[in-house]
Amino acid sequence: MFSSGLITFRETLEAVLVVGIVLTFLAKTNQHIFKKFVWRGVGAGILIAVLLAFVLEMFFGGLTGKTEELFEGVLMFVTAGFLTWMILWVHKQKDVAKKIKQRVALHAEKGYGLGIFILVASSVFREGTETALYLKASSLVGGSNQLIGALVGIGVALILGFALFRFALNVNLSMVFSITSVFLLLFAAGLVSHGVHEFQEAGLLPIFSSDPLLNVSNILDHKSTFGSFLRVLFGYTSKPTILEALSYGGYMLFIMWLKKKTDALFTVT
Repeated sequence: MFSSGLITFRETLEAVLVVGIVLTFLAKTNQHIFKKFVWRGVGAGILIAVLLAFVLEMFFGGLTGKTEELFEGVLMFVTAGFLTWMILWVHKQKDVAKKIKQRVALHAEKGYGLGIFILVASSVFREGTETALYLKASSLVGGSNQLIGALVGIGVALILGFALFRFALNVNLSMVFSITSVFLLLFAAGLVSHGVHEFQEAGLLPIFSSDPLLNVSNILDHKSTFGSFLRVLFGYTSKPTILEALSYGGYMLFIMWLKKKTDALFTVT
């Protein structure tokens, strides 16, 4: 529940900020005629993302055996890659609001409502697509109450976004995104480890798969209530294989290397 709420909060807030920036700019420049393209873009982006989620659910519902394990592993790796790329992309952006306003101003000046529609629709679709992938991956790991968590995350993001633009609240969004980035990257590390586990189950990674590196089930089983929570959020397993442990640690070392390279990751301003 927590992981799904965190994911939907982060993705919804990013989409809300884009929509809010566009609507605020159009209102301040008295170009209300283009607002209909904004809302059409929002609707189109949401619709496409929902269709993708439906396709994912139908696709994985028909898989069994090694084929299921293979595709689950692939989804884990793809989702972890999307998480990493998304967080790096967000932290490397500068003057995003200014760039969005410039693009909207250019489209509005030319009377190009379709351009505003595409800008908004692509932004909402991107966040919606990432959300669909993350929620599906989270459910495969063993997350429960996905729908409740997702709705709570969406609701909180909508309320915060509305308050930001309606009441001009001074919220340190950089800190919010930095904190959520830490949790999401730990979630990504767990997905990488779980993807390795699925590939080992499918027989594609037979090395170091016979015996667990350690077994702490008597202390905290990953099937217990708290263990399941840690498994979904951080990829915890009470009986990790050597390759699972190496993949988790390797991903974290990779992130630390990227942090050093970008100098922007996790920076709170």
